[in-house]
Amino acid sequence: MASPLPRPSPLLLLVPLLVAAAPSPKAPAPPRWEDTLPDTFTGVERVVAVGDVHGDVDALKEVLRLAGIIDAKDRWSGGKAHLVQTGDIPDRGDHTRAAYELLMRLEQEALAAGGRVHALLGNHEAMNMLGDLRYVSPGEMASFADQSPEPDAAGAPVGINGLRVAYSLEGRYGAWLRRHAAVVRINDTLFVHGGVAPQVPGASLSDVNRWVRQDFFPGNPPGGAKDSQGPLWFRGYALGEPQEAEPALDAVLQRFGARRMVMGHTTNRDGKIQVRFNGKALLIDTGLSTGYGRHLAALELRGGKVHALYREGKVPLEPMKAPAAPRPKPRGKP
Repeated sequence: MASPLPRPSPLLLLVPLLVAAAPSPKAPAPPRWEDTLPDTFTGVERVVAVGDVHGDVDALKEVLRLAGIIDAKDRWSGGKAHLVQTGDIPDRGDHTRAAYELLMRLEQEALAAGGRVHALLGNHEAMNMLGDLRYVSPGEMASFADQSPEPDAAGAPVGINGLRVAYSLEGRYGAWLRRHAAVVRINDTLFVHGGVAPQVPGASLSDVNRWVRQDFFPGNPPGGAKDSQGPLWFRGYALGEPQEAEPALDAVLQRFGARRMVMGHTTNRDGKIQVRFNGKALLIDTGLSTGYGRHLAALELRGGKVHALYREGKVPLEPMKAPAAPRPKPRGKP
């Protein structure tokens, strides 16, 4: 006669019940317009800023390696440095999701190392969150298909449902973007996608960021993300005439306690970082993505010095000297 099987311990019988009763991990709460976002940072030894990505994650990785921000395995190697990406990660290229995922991971790795990643809002992030999909490439849209359980309607672009879900208030990228600022100040420098115009409302960066973000949350009046003169769209310091643009810039810098402003948004067709107004305006959209020529460039602020980082090396960006006044023409000559 076979020996009877041993009776299980009463504690073992409780294990399935305990597992079933254990609470499942809670999903993070969706972002709120009322959330306070950090916007001012001091005592940062090294800052690296890169401009518009437009769906080209390989170009983004290459320029971050060039700047010593990531290593050969795409892991954070910047130590306590702060990386600023001045917006326009999506649109026009097929690999937007990979660029988002890279920056999302680097945010955590940088924090663990004592550094920081600032992925600022650009006008193309805003367009996608607000449903303006004019510049989404077919391959880019198709890459979002897994973000929605609902199939796309017959004849609709592949991935359109997933893209809308992904950029929604609780979507993977929409929730992440809504936790980011449009403008930050690091040490004595403002960073923004388009530019901070004199007419923006509010006395603080927090006020400006709330004005921009209110467009991304239901129940608010129109805000700065849609405003053509808002920080995501303004081009006055990139294209404006000096006699009007420089005094306006001076007033904004004084208002927010900064020495200079760093901007993307307006592409420099020569592939180089541009300096305007004796170094008070630095324009860093050099056409990083392949669609714009793949001009790799990053801005470095370190030890009070400003450099452009290119494939060919580091170039100091000295303040531009004011042009000499024209000499009066000698009398009696045409």
